[in-house]
Amino acid sequence: MALNEVLRTSGDIRRFLAQTMSEIRSGDLSIDKGMTIAALSKEITANMQTEVNVAKVRVQMLATGKNMGDVTQMGKLVIEDEGSTPMLSGK
Repeated sequence: MALNEVLRTSGDIRRFLAQTMSEIRSGDLSIDKGMTIAALSKEITANMQTEVNVAKVRVQMLATGKNMGDVTQMGKLVIEDEGSTPMLSGK
């Protein structure tokens, strides 16, 4: 998987990380770049876990008759300039 390929799902991220490990093993990618990618993936994973936790709390609150309102922006944070397609481009 090329660094400029769009990563849209958690499965895409897992495949990218597996490919990164393979490229480090074969010497096609430096260990420093691999460590940087690993650190970034840790942050992405923590963010996804936070979204799961919020969803769990919302379900629990709805079960008790309470509502925390609509959380419409989860997973949709734009990380590039207005007018561009949100993506993790590796650039």
